[in-house]
Amino acid sequence: MNEGNTFKNQVIICHCSGTTEETIKALVLNNIFDFEEISRKTGVCSGCGSCEDLVLDLIMMARSHSTN
Repeated sequence: MNEGNTFKNQVIICHCSGTTEETIKALVLNNIFDFEEISRKTGVCSGCGSCEDLVLDLIMMARSHSTN
């Protein structure tokens, strides 16, 4: 296994679009909290929709951390 692989520790939240947890967190850190906007920018929930709850949870957690 390539130790320089930057993807090895990334958690994929949406398998349809390949969106990672880090991508969603980066958007929230840039004050993008709107689910629809995150979906447009990343493609989450544009396929099967099974990631919706995970995405909403990440938004809520990241938002609560950004206000503390």
